[in-house]
Amino acid sequence: MFIFNLIILFFYGLLNPALAQDYSNFCPIKVVYPRTGSVIEASSTFLVGQTDIGAKLTCNNEIVRVNKAGFFAHVVPLHYGSNHFLLANSEKSDNVDLTILRKAPPKPIGADELKLEDLKPNQNLGVTAGDIINFSARATPHSTVTVQLGPHSLRLMAIQKNHQAPNVDVAYGKTFRRFDTNDSECYKGSYRVTADDHFFSTHPQFKLISSIGGLSENSKATISTVESLFVARTAKNPTVVRLGPGLARTTPLVDGVKVIIDGWSGDNMRCLYATNHHVWINKSELVMESLTQTTTLPSDLNMRKHNTDIIAPQAVAQTINIIEDSYGEKICLPLTERLPYQIEQKLNPNCLILKVYGVAPDTDWITSEPKTGNESKSNLDHVSWRQSEDNIYEITAYLTGRRQWGYNAYYDGTNLCLGIKERPNISSTGSLNGIKICVDPGHGGNEKGSIGCSGLPESQVNLEIASKVKTCLESMGATVIMTRISQNENPSLSERVRIATDNKADFLISIHNNALPDGRDPWKEHGTSSYWYHPQSIELANYLKNSVKMAGNFLDLGTRYQNLALARGPAMPSVLLEIGFMINPDEFTQLIDPQFQSKIAQAVAEGLKTYLTASEHATTKTDDSTQQSP
Repeated sequence: MFIFNLIILFFYGLLNPALAQDYSNFCPIKVVYPRTGSVIEASSTFLVGQTDIGAKLTCNNEIVRVNKAGFFAHVVPLHYGSNHFLLANSEKSDNVDLTILRKAPPKPIGADELKLEDLKPNQNLGVTAGDIINFSARATPHSTVTVQLGPHSLRLMAIQKNHQAPNVDVAYGKTFRRFDTNDSECYKGSYRVTADDHFFSTHPQFKLISSIGGLSENSKATISTVESLFVARTAKNPTVVRLGPGLARTTPLVDGVKVIIDGWSGDNMRCLYATNHHVWINKSELVMESLTQTTTLPSDLNMRKHNTDIIAPQAVAQTINIIEDSYGEKICLPLTERLPYQIEQKLNPNCLILKVYGVAPDTDWITSEPKTGNESKSNLDHVSWRQSEDNIYEITAYLTGRRQWGYNAYYDGTNLCLGIKERPNISSTGSLNGIKICVDPGHGGNEKGSIGCSGLPESQVNLEIASKVKTCLESMGATVIMTRISQNENPSLSERVRIATDNKADFLISIHNNALPDGRDPWKEHGTSSYWYHPQSIELANYLKNSVKMAGNFLDLGTRYQNLALARGPAMPSVLLEIGFMINPDEFTQLIDPQFQSKIAQAVAEGLKTYLTASEHATTKTDDSTQQSP
């Protein structure tokens, strides 16, 4: 039987070099995930690997499903602590022993022991009047827990099960709880800062009193009231801007933009764009500004000694200028200093909304120059402005058709510019002449991505498919830029986006293959999906996903929004495409087949061509998408 299988592998390898190469050092039972000794928090995991073709494999005496190429995936439950698994081939003496550890939840606190732990806040805070400070602790059940904050004493309440916010995590778009918690040991409370409060590096003191005694402990975090505002400048291009400390992103800023700081949480600085409009920027991306100097932010976050001589950034908008350039058209707002901004993209109506903070209106003119280029490629219909709120100046660019082809925002000196990309050269014959496409093979170098059932890394499969996509697109007349051309290369995520932007690509397509987190089933969750970040990319993501799904005959996992670096660049429609699953044995068998790779590559090219030749007034079904731009 073993010799027969080797013969089969030899001939199968002639058709499939990737598989043949992997089998050159063939082990009858090979587990590529998880490694023995792995620590996993989920209640289950899956064993993925390969074995002899036709082998009858068992795991702890349960039959393991093995496909025709010898690849397998097998879901196993996990209990807290050490879990032992024996994979055995019933026709041979070969077997593999695995030990997998499941991380246990924190040990419950008993009513007969004094404990006060997991004190929050656990990061230094800078607060102003009206801010709410949330406190929490794990402590001896049925106790009285209080927090002393300066002169204020706050009692924390024991959280009942039906009122408790569960310890929720998200994996692959679905929520789950890592651990069940002992409700009676969770205590929470909140305090609202008043104008009379003056905290200076104050450590909240937690106190516990129970029937068996009491104890107190100071939080490691400090709380300070910000006595006056100060100004900083963005130091990077782009500067990452978030809607909460370390949370969701919003429009990034270029360097040199002035922002007002009125609080902090750890290393994240709270920036006041306008009344009731806050964002957060890490202090590593800011430099402090005063009337006399520009310095890095003080390491101790003690602002009292540094902010006595500031001038809040502000400007007056007197005119809006519309100018043609090599990108398309740009809307320029002349200002006297670089102020913060946010951009919202909408498709219905088709427009871009630019909000600039700290601007007062005195706008009498919107000017445009005579057209000198191809007017049929213009995507701008008209521009309007309004003052939506105090110190918020809003420009709306109304676009023609229903598609958008890209945008960018930057400062030319102190003039804020919103660039609107012109339409690409679209041929009615289906030719891609004049179209420039950046193709990104995901991962590379030491960044392997997910690991297939044979141990083959995703990065190699991505490169093989992406290289074939390049060939197909070029055969249709397109110009193709690759972000990497070898397995050893690994440009950073920002470098990959920059390659597409610097080369003025019309589209960015990132080729990937998928995996699952622990706690899921590779036999049940698999298929083709595509991902977008800006609404301008939704339609293209649909066309690509539908074309690949039909060619590969994989399950349809939909078109989804996801915060992915390769999809975040707004300068052109950008899509991340997940062809199939490296850990699904049947899909992996096809993904490493060169003929199947060529079929998928052709489908990617055909999907793009169909998208381009479709009427701008046609409609397309959108899966799991919204029209709001982050």
